[in-house]
Amino acid sequence: MSKIFAANWKMYLNEEESIDFISKMSSNKDLFADKKVMIFPSHTALSSVKNALQIMPNIKVGMQDCDMKLSGAVTGSNSISSIPVDSCIVGHSERRIIFKEDEKVVKKKLENSLQAVETTILCIGETLDEKNQDKTFEVVDKQLSILPSALNGKKLIIAYEPVWAIGTGLVASNDYIAEVLSYINNAIKSLYSDEVLSEINLFYGGSVDESSVESLSTIPLLDGFLIGSASADFKKFENILKKMR
Repeated sequence: MSKIFAANWKMYLNEEESIDFISKMSSNKDLFADKKVMIFPSHTALSSVKNALQIMPNIKVGMQDCDMKLSGAVTGSNSISSIPVDSCIVGHSERRIIFKEDEKVVKKKLENSLQAVETTILCIGETLDEKNQDKTFEVVDKQLSILPSALNGKKLIIAYEPVWAIGTGLVASNDYIAEVLSYINNAIKSLYSDEVLSEINLFYGGSVDESSVESLSTIPLLDGFLIGSASADFKKFENILKKMR
């Protein structure tokens, strides 16, 4: 099965740059025709990106984050119901660290997303200090503890992103990633039926680029990648897709 490429553009591209990126994709539609791609633009560019991608319906579009609330007095935030999208990312380490979002906050966002969109990406992963203290599995257990008892037909992606590998150029070894993904897989097996498990995918993220993606693609249990800065550069984006297995 071909891997899924989830592109998290963060704040790298403004609306004009996002549309230019989609225009380049459209002019090379053959490359993307049989690829599984999810794009997460900035919220201000969502509508424009969605409109520009109408000629490429196989490309899914999602929100980078959503608020705990569906509506109300929350200046500057974005409700999951603010615009129709295919997916949403919750629990990204930048939200956990910069905005101090704990499991209670992430859990509410996860619940909102699972109700509102087709596919939700839950990000989990340990910091360098936690890794060095051999607390990786302890952190994984805590971050998975918010999973609901049922997915109600929705798709869930669990993206393992070791915090120490995000934006640092450091990539965890294949063996290390495989060990953690195996642990995650066993953990969710204890929670869900085989039918539900078939709707859950495991991703890796953390300094994935055109030089590392081919090797990373060989890791057992890995269904796809959540990629940040490299996904916002069209040439790198293209090369990653070509090398991804």
